[in-house]
Amino acid sequence: MKIIYKAFAVFLVIFMPFKSISQSDCNPYFLLKEGRKWTSANYNAKDKYQGKQSYEVTSLTEDADKLIASVMLISYDKKDKVVMEKEVEFVCKDGIVELDMSKYIPEETMESFKEMDMQVEFDAVTIPENLVVGEYLQDGGIDITISGPMKMNMSVKIQDRKVMAKESIEVPAGSYEAYKINSIIKFDAMVTTRESKNIEWVAKNVGVVRSEQYDKKGDLNSYTVLTEINW
Repeated sequence: MKIIYKAFAVFLVIFMPFKSISQSDCNPYFLLKEGRKWTSANYNAKDKYQGKQSYEVTSLTEDADKLIASVMLISYDKKDKVVMEKEVEFVCKDGIVELDMSKYIPEETMESFKEMDMQVEFDAVTIPENLVVGEYLQDGGIDITISGPMKMNMSVKIQDRKVMAKESIEVPAGSYEAYKINSIIKFDAMVTTRESKNIEWVAKNVGVVRSEQYDKKGDLNSYTVLTEINW
């Protein structure tokens, strides 16, 4: 499925499977309910704090075959100064979790083009209701066209997504049994090409509890951990 946005403004939108407006646990790996809050923190390879994101589900509504959760997202820099405050939507539909690809765009790229007219087309990354160690998951990708005096195109491809293991993992928010998912991220913008490896740990009723980003040589660049969550 491909979705096109005019004037790129989406930071993070997650589509989750629909069951019923009375069931906020749309998918075994995610749990949405009104008033729920969670926070994740970002660190560089030297364990230096780089900022955080906080989320709060403010409302749940039903629209045809979809369950829509309005979520307030607040992003902070390394000094915990608010750099972005935005309401986004989590939509539950058709039994599949589809992750918006915009989060894979490098932050410096988003900052450089935030005032420009951007058209975004993406193939969503999906998380099925049942994860099985050894299985490959659907690839995803995003293509961006920037309008202006000089037209520019860039793309991010998420490939070779594989469920590597189920293991215990501890983060500031607690200990979880989580599935470890590896993927390759390829970023291409004009004359710049970059390839990196991404590892995510996904736990039931929570979602991603930890993610790690490595360069092409296998060296750790950064990581994100779940620091707080209310049930």
